[in-house]
Parts: sequence; structure tokens; C-alpha cells
Amino acid sequence: MTDVNSAPAPLPEDIRAQILNAEVAKYAKNGWTVETASGGQAVLSKNKRIGWFWNLILVILTGGLWLIYVIYRALNRKKLTAIITVDPYGKVRTAG
Repeated sequence: MTDVNSAPAPLPEDIRAQILNAEVAKYAKNGWTVETASGGQAVLSKNKRIGWFWNLILVILTGGLWLIYVIYRALNRKKLTAIITVDPYGKVRTAG
């Protein structure tokens, strides 16, 4: 007979690491790279995409003038960051 009021036991560290690795693998499939991973947390990053279709149209329409802006954006792309944590009970949380 189990006690209804008892809290679940925390998971062992190796199980939490497996859960974290599985979640990181999902992100890695989509082009994210791991910045850091320690304990029950991983920090991932990815460069923000540039919409090439409309930029190409604008380069053609402006006779190449828009290319200055496209080069600037390509060199100064913003970085997306995601923080994945696994709590002691195995629940995965994502921020960012």
C-alpha cells in the first residue's frame, strides 16, 4: 500500500543526464549548437536566419544598392539562445 500524500522521489543524476541528452539531441537536429552543458542544464545557441527571397528581390529592384544592407545583416546576425533544464523529478523546462 502506498501513501497518497508522499512526494515522488528525485531521479538519479544519470537518468536526468539521459533526459537532458535526449532533449538536446532534438534541438541539435534543428541546427542548434551546445554552448555549455553541466548538471541538469544545457545552453544552446543558433544564428537567426536571414530571409533571402525578399532580400534578393530588393537587390534586383534597387540595382544592387540593397546588397549593402544584406551584407551588414549577414555579418551581424543575431543569436538565438535556449536554456534547457531538467529538474530533480525529470521535468524538462525550456527558456529562451
